[in-house]
Amino acid sequence: MGDKVIHLRTCVICGRAYISGYRLTCSKECHEKLIGILIKEFGEYKKVVDAETGKAYKVPLRDIIEKGLKHEDLKNYPLWRD
Repeated sequence: MGDKVIHLRTCVICGRAYISGYRLTCSKECHEKLIGILIKEFGEYKKVVDAETGKAYKVPLRDIIEKGLKHEDLKNYPLWRD
């Protein structure tokens, strides 16, 4: 009779099993820890080049992770200055 299947995820930070939360973490606290680890590893900003114009933009890593990045969003970020 239509048994529900529950899929548990495992938090990449604390290892706890969870059903709902963030994609990789179980809570806001673990999410923030993950963001901190990624920023330490890859930097706070990423240089993203528009393939059409060749212009480079300074995009926060947090925005890329949390919001994703669409081509039309690039205009909302400052130009990358070397």
